[in-house]
Amino acid sequence: MSEKTQTKILKFLHCADIHLDTPFIGLSPEKSDERRVGLRSAFMKMMEYVRGAGIDYVLISGDLFDTECATNSTAELLIREFRNCPDTRFIIAPGKLDFYENNPIYTSGRLPENCFVFDSDKLGRFDFEEDKVTVYGWAFMGESLAESPLYDNVVGDTSNINIVCGYADLDGAIGSLDCPVSTADMKKFGADYYAFGSRHEGSDFVSLDAAMYAYAGALESTGFESPGIGGAKLVIVKYDGGELAIDAKNLTFGQIVFKKESVDITGVDSTNEIINRVSCLLSEKKYGAETALYLELIGYVDPRFIIPKNLGSEAFGLYSFEMKDKTVPLYNTQSFKRDMSIKGELYRQLLPMMESESEEERLLGARAFREGLAALENREIDT
Repeated sequence: MSEKTQTKILKFLHCADIHLDTPFIGLSPEKSDERRVGLRSAFMKMMEYVRGAGIDYVLISGDLFDTECATNSTAELLIREFRNCPDTRFIIAPGKLDFYENNPIYTSGRLPENCFVFDSDKLGRFDFEEDKVTVYGWAFMGESLAESPLYDNVVGDTSNINIVCGYADLDGAIGSLDCPVSTADMKKFGADYYAFGSRHEGSDFVSLDAAMYAYAGALESTGFESPGIGGAKLVIVKYDGGELAIDAKNLTFGQIVFKKESVDITGVDSTNEIINRVSCLLSEKKYGAETALYLELIGYVDPRFIIPKNLGSEAFGLYSFEMKDKTVPLYNTQSFKRDMSIKGELYRQLLPMMESESEEERLLGARAFREGLAALENREIDT
């Protein structure tokens, strides 16, 4: 990082993966509608922070909304909120879900003058001479971007504060179509802060030589595939003893935290005991009314023990609760090994599947044994 000449303290808010209007996967239709409203509330909460904290620049690193689901009311919300922050500059780097091409919110000219949207998959820049700030970035023009816009490029003026804002797959898999960027690209480019989007769980702030980078994470977690609680990053650029210094911290704006957990119920033979074990987990983790929980039941149970399909969020005071039975009916099965009847033969034929290293095969074998045993014993089970 080269020596700078500016002395003004600047505040940057780095956010990404806001996904306004997104469908919330894994929730009921009612909860999904409720969460879309909650997501807007999280966005409004962030905008209140922007105004109250005197943020100079907001860096939006992709997927501000889901293009296919976006509504006109969402466009009006964005325009109104951006206009209500006239002293803040909003820099938007369209990502996979809000790619620039044929996007009416970005191409209509309705966004206010304090909004700056990258409109090419090649490296672009916005210069703010009054602050000696240059923000580099790019836009997804479709659902994929196969080349790194940073490759073989360097910053134009090392006396400026140089920021990179973009949706990127940092050191991703070979052949990535999510804008593969390498740390080697970043080191050669020479920016001071890299504001990335695409990874919903976010990241810590990572030092790269004299620079720093981070994934903002989703503003509000959108489902169990993106566990955690949403937020953004605050980056304060200032000078200390003539040297450029960057202070950074995490901010939380999300309301609902999505969590995945597992509980071993080996040997359990009653629904009440399952409830007790789940309750202990919730108490230990301090999960409550703002927690959406996906719970896997694992371990070995008696073949005749019927596990309830779902105990319901009301039983635990959670925002939502989804349960998946991944147990295997191999507890207390010694008698089946010696049984010469059809029951024993059923057990012996399915045992290799139930002991398989493949979860899919193991659960398939478990279901077949439970259903077969119930049929032989003239019992009905809910499949």
